[in-house]
Amino acid sequence: MRLSLIGMSGVGKSHWARLMERHGYRRIICDELIARQLGPIINPDKKSTLELASWMGNPYQSGYAEAQSKYLALEAEIVTNICAEFEEKIKTNERVIVDTTGSLIYLKAQLIRRLRDLTKMVYLKHAENNPHKHYQILLKDPKPVIWGDHYFPMPGEDREASLARCYCELLTFRSREYSRISDCTLEYSFHHNHKTTTNQMLDVIQKKLA
Repeated sequence: MRLSLIGMSGVGKSHWARLMERHGYRRIICDELIARQLGPIINPDKKSTLELASWMGNPYQSGYAEAQSKYLALEAEIVTNICAEFEEKIKTNERVIVDTTGSLIYLKAQLIRRLRDLTKMVYLKHAENNPHKHYQILLKDPKPVIWGDHYFPMPGEDREASLARCYCELLTFRSREYSRISDCTLEYSFHHNHKTTTNQMLDVIQKKLA
């Protein structure tokens, strides 16, 4: 079975992908593949998501739009390559987990459909009743964020307040998009519960996909 974990950065996709890898799944980490491509631009010795976040910056900075465009172009290239590999091995039963980026939804609809045809999309929901909590997670563990057209500061509003408010609105938009393309949705209270085991996670996914 091939699975793609989708959802916001910081929601737990990489955590579960690592655990599933221990259960025999081959893990494909889109963030790392993008960072590897951007290595010579960012820092040849450090290709972490923290370096990516620092390179991309914030939406009010002058180089952000260019960085956002470059990131999405590389993401599209990487997802295209993943799909091509899966299409070559369409008849194999290899278990694969694709750890996607939070910005997957910004790719062209045709490419998203292609990935959906080749994998089952598992949406890990964020804590919708507490969007400020997710924003605090982002501040503590910075990830590159594609804002699209969802950053719009109000007159007299400082940058920190603008980012916090707009991030909450970004969460609402993305939640709709993730739900739209998902084959299976897992509630935050389930996948974020420290008592949930990998076997339980995989069992619930299989039952929801049946």
